[in-house]
Amino acid sequence: MIIDLFLCFVFYSFAGWFWESFILSLGQEHRIINRGFLNGPYCPIYGVGALAAAYISSIIGNNYVLLFILSGIIACIIEYITSFALEKLFHARWWDYSNRFMHLNGRICLAGFILFGLASVGVSLVQPYVYGFITSISWRNTLAIVIAIIIALDIFSTAKSVKSFNKTLREFQNFLNRGRIIQFISRGKKVFVGQIEKGSRKILTYPQRRLIRAFPSYRSYYDKAYNEVKKFYDSTKYKPKKTAHARKKSQKIVK
Repeated sequence: MIIDLFLCFVFYSFAGWFWESFILSLGQEHRIINRGFLNGPYCPIYGVGALAAAYISSIIGNNYVLLFILSGIIACIIEYITSFALEKLFHARWWDYSNRFMHLNGRICLAGFILFGLASVGVSLVQPYVYGFITSISWRNTLAIVIAIIIALDIFSTAKSVKSFNKTLREFQNFLNRGRIIQFISRGKKVFVGQIEKGSRKILTYPQRRLIRAFPSYRSYYDKAYNEVKKFYDSTKYKPKKTAHARKKSQKIVK
């Protein structure tokens, strides 16, 4: 039973990640962005919300209006608590709805409530099929153990990366406060200040750069330093060099 519920949680976490990283990203940014807090293809907040919706549905039945309201409220509570907990743990705000209509402290908003409510009604309709499919997998115990280990390692890796990022920002903030920006950049790349591209990519690891892309409204306790680091990142995004074949092709077009 617990294994089956865990795999349901994983399924909805993946569905939420797909929604955020493909549907929303393509619609808003016109490109695919891994928007999860973790590195893997899952957003646990969606998994928790979906299981809560499925539980409520099992109690109240097919009263979709009540399900919409209750699930929307519970999902907003989960999102608010998650936002608050992440801020306290990592000294940063990962999302901010302050510019949205009817928000609460920038952590939740009306649009989120409506989206979660509608999604919960959808969960109530597909959950029997999802649960049936999962229980039909004979090797689901092994699958659950493997996924649980991967997620646990991902949580550890992400937490370590974010803490390291905060340490970097704190150091940078101190350099900025003392007007010693060049020293910080030099520490990050150990070469001349003019070679910005190499410097910014050494200052930021891949998971840290991914978080910058994933959370555009990210607000750190060290905002002054973060804004400067983000400038480096934005101005030095990797641009692949043209291959010999591509150069010849472009030369033919010019001719």
